[in-house]
Amino acid sequence: MELATEMYERWQQGEAKSRLEIEYWGKGTAHGKAFSGYVRRWLGIETERQSSQSARIAYLEALLRANGVSPTEGRDLAEEYGLLAKSRESALAAVRVYNDPDAGFRTETFIVLMVIAWNSLLQAILERASVDYYERDGSGARIVVGGSEKVLGTWELVQLALGGDGYRAVRANLDFFLGLRNRISHRYLPALDVAVADEAQAMLLNFENLLVAQFGEEAALGDRLAVPLQLSGFRNEGSLRSLRKVQAQLPADVTTFLTSHRAGLDDDVLTSPEYCLRIFFVPIAANRERSADAVVRFVPPDKITPELEKQLSKVGVVTKRRITPVASADLLTPTEVVNLVRELLPYRFTIDTHTRCWKHYAVRPAGGSNDPEATDDRYCRWDRLAKGYGYTEAWVKKLVRNLSDEHTYRAVVGYPPVPRDQP
Repeated sequence: MELATEMYERWQQGEAKSRLEIEYWGKGTAHGKAFSGYVRRWLGIETERQSSQSARIAYLEALLRANGVSPTEGRDLAEEYGLLAKSRESALAAVRVYNDPDAGFRTETFIVLMVIAWNSLLQAILERASVDYYERDGSGARIVVGGSEKVLGTWELVQLALGGDGYRAVRANLDFFLGLRNRISHRYLPALDVAVADEAQAMLLNFENLLVAQFGEEAALGDRLAVPLQLSGFRNEGSLRSLRKVQAQLPADVTTFLTSHRAGLDDDVLTSPEYCLRIFFVPIAANRERSADAVVRFVPPDKITPELEKQLSKVGVVTKRRITPVASADLLTPTEVVNLVRELLPYRFTIDTHTRCWKHYAVRPAGGSNDPEATDDRYCRWDRLAKGYGYTEAWVKKLVRNLSDEHTYRAVVGYPPVPRDQP
């Protein structure tokens, strides 16, 4: 905020935007766009005033940049626009797969591609604002993996770019899908198509809203998307029973995650359309005998009148999910921890590795202890009824974050790491 104010005041005194961008950020390719976006974001002040012709040219140039094309002969496209183009294409690919009736890996692919889209969009926002989003070693140098500088994880990017109460529901939605991605990236779960449809719709619209807020209408995806035709709302009861039967086949760890994540949210987040957007298709009787039996009207959330909401609530479509928390539902078994960490870590990770880790970090006492409850409850808890230990999501994240570094791995485990794919 202070930096934006200082730059804005200097610009008002006559200094050029491009010169200020070079002085503060070392950028010579944004041509004032970075300054305008930065001041708009932090101060809410619009600094671009143009004639209609200039505005049209600026719009077309911005449209090219949003698609990863430089509008100048020098081909000097700023880094954030390359990230923006990647982000948009990944989101469009996610929607194409999700709306493809022949797609068999629909929701799983949508989640993976949308996480990539969000990751790139957040990088673009931080890049334009000159916020450091790279991982660094103890000396402050950027960490290089496979010849590329390593960027912070998606959740760290979320916290950097989307802080504050205004983004609580958006962050909760992204946290939901980041946790779910770790469980489904290598599994085929058709039942997810219905189980997370509301959250998936919210995730896409949150992406679109942030895209437009940060990079303007020319970056929007809306003109390239259409509402897909639906069958689920018109099925008979027999079909719906079959659908519920398929949903019941979700693996226990996925069902547990869905339940525990939703149960842990405050009511204002759970009912926010930025976390979970429920869309209603309302059949309307035709007013002519020769007309179709019914048509479908899309009702946006902000257009639902109290009368319509009352009618919808009678058929149970706008009621909040009734969730009964299960004891220890948020805990993972040692085997589940190993499977999750193994997928995310570049090194070999086994039950023995896990044992060495909990001993090193002292998150629980040794077996046979007279005080089994003496755990670090951030990472591990004793289940009295099951007479065993369960581990938290935070423990998985801690292991992946710490053991990704070769030196830390050696210090914690006691021997050098072995690449995961090495026989």
